[in-house]
Amino acid sequence: MTNDFLKRIRQRAKDQSSRIVLALDYTDKDPEKLEAKSRKIIEELGGNLAAVKINYHLLLPLNLESVKRIVKTAHETGLQAIADMKLNDISSTNLTAGNYLWSAGFDAVIANPIVGFEEGLAPLIDQAHSDGRGVIFLVYMSHKGAEDGYGLTVLDENGNRLRLHEVFLERAVKWEADGVVVGATKPSIISYVAERLKGSRPIFCPGVGVQGGSHIEAVQAGADFLIVGRTILYSDNPAATTERIRSDVWAPHQET
Repeated sequence: MTNDFLKRIRQRAKDQSSRIVLALDYTDKDPEKLEAKSRKIIEELGGNLAAVKINYHLLLPLNLESVKRIVKTAHETGLQAIADMKLNDISSTNLTAGNYLWSAGFDAVIANPIVGFEEGLAPLIDQAHSDGRGVIFLVYMSHKGAEDGYGLTVLDENGNRLRLHEVFLERAVKWEADGVVVGATKPSIISYVAERLKGSRPIFCPGVGVQGGSHIEAVQAGADFLIVGRTILYSDNPAATTERIRSDVWAPHQET
């Protein structure tokens, strides 16, 4: 499976020999400082990145014009921009969010497949794909409490017992999502997902470093992209930390 978003992010990863998605998880009470720090770190580290991810750390305190400028800086640096909203609502709300995100320049959005397909995510996926954008499904999060939800045992329509994350993975394939999110803290689940997907769509793994996930173990298990935030943003030397992670994991796993 390929679409414009997947082609762009895979090409970027190959060109820069990087599978790092920088999560811009800055916190600052001053919106101007938030925007300035975000744009500065993109310009500083962009050569070692494949993409940036923006979530509520920036989406709530900043106005849309500020977000547009950050996304524009990412694009000028050759990066893809992913909106991490974990969209989980009826289609009219998802479409409205999509309209704002695409107008801001985002290349993809993360969504929660629990909301369902018809009158849920189907219109958003169609909207995104019609404009060369992507929708990435949340399959298993990286925090310690993730098992309380994603590890639940459920019955499918045929009465088979499955883990909730297994259901979400099957939905990602059936509904033509453009990637899946699986926590780097769950290498066994990454391996399971990688075996099921067989490279048809990328696996994005958050939780590297601060949350305890190993970038090396995640990639060895089958991760295509590593979502890294605080480990880089708040290190003594963000450039050196980024380069270390980049070089550690590119050579052993070069196909994205």
